[in-house]
Amino acid sequence: MSTITHVVLAVVLTLFLAAQARSFLFVMRCRRGAPSRRRPSDVLWAAIPLLIVLALAARSWVTVFDLQRAAAAAAVSAIAPNPRPFPR
Repeated sequence: MSTITHVVLAVVLTLFLAAQARSFLFVMRCRRGAPSRRRPSDVLWAAIPLLIVLALAARSWVTVFDLQRAAAAAAVSAIAPNPRPFPR
């Protein structure tokens, strides 16, 4: 996939994540206001999609910024700060 595709996907997932977070806050606010209608499944059914979209958006942003490759490069440079070429 191209970089533009990853950026668009990351932005769309982030916007969808914001909508899911608003839905979760709405459910939590309704639970606080009406104690007679409390069901544990309300929070569960609002939290599961939120966590799924959060995971997808995080993976998309990691792909966009290529954080895994940067972390691997930092780990290699910490182990061997001055790598020498292999002798022939």
